[in-house]
Amino acid sequence: MPTNGLKIGLALGSGGAKGLSHIGILKVLEENEIIPDLITGASMGAIIGAGYSLGMPIKEIEEKACEFFTLDSIFSPTNFHYFHESLIRIEDIRKVFYEFVGDSTFADCKIPFMALGLDLEEGEEVRMTEGRLLEAVEAASAIPGIFPPVFVDERYMVDGGLLNPTPVDYLRESKMDIVIGVHTENLTARQYISAMVWDKFYKKPDKLKKQTKRGMLEQAKLNMTLMINILMRTIEVARKLNEKIAFLTGHPDIIIEPYTMDIGMLQFERIEEAIKYGEEAAKKQIPKLKKIIRDKKKDLKK
Repeated sequence: MPTNGLKIGLALGSGGAKGLSHIGILKVLEENEIIPDLITGASMGAIIGAGYSLGMPIKEIEEKACEFFTLDSIFSPTNFHYFHESLIRIEDIRKVFYEFVGDSTFADCKIPFMALGLDLEEGEEVRMTEGRLLEAVEAASAIPGIFPPVFVDERYMVDGGLLNPTPVDYLRESKMDIVIGVHTENLTARQYISAMVWDKFYKKPDKLKKQTKRGMLEQAKLNMTLMINILMRTIEVARKLNEKIAFLTGHPDIIIEPYTMDIGMLQFERIEEAIKYGEEAAKKQIPKLKKIIRDKKKDLKK
């Protein structure tokens, strides 16, 4: 559906592996000839958004994501480094980001793009629109504790989705006629925490403390999983509150919400499900989006 001069902004939110649903959403928008004029992204939204903004075909983005966002390439035990700023060093993840943006800069984007980071020293969001895309994407997707902070332009940055999970406010400030926000939600970390609380504090804790059958390696794996889920749940709680604030500020015309609640933030192996959820969610919103486009066109003619 040609937009006839209407400026459309698309905000691709954070959510780790859930954000792979952005691929399905972009696929459906493209099929309906709805191409954004400005894209913003936080976390996974920054990675997918950067590749798409550079003009990478959505099919190629999907192929690269299926190849490089895997447990073997990112979350292999050999990549864990316990005496660094995070579980995974930047050297172990940079090759994945490079596949999407290479040596490109923001100036190379065919669609204007903004990646959102969080300055840890100042405690404020950083809207990155200039310089190397690789550094910006690394910073915008640096989940604290999992991936290391990135030093860019004298700022020590992590995932901007902590403050602004779906940066629709930037699109509204940029005078977009139609603003689309993509929101994902996480329940898997909550469920894991609930199960842990039950086992540890309600289900005969004294007996559990005396268990000795589990090997040290298995116990270490359980502790590591618990640590990651505690971190993910903390981030999710912060995201949820901040997203409400962002939506109130930017009040998107359309909110696309893929059903990704059963996908954990680090379950990248479920990429095909995430993409499918994205497609289904986008298709549900296409009739409403087309109506908004028609109405906006009428307003322009007045």
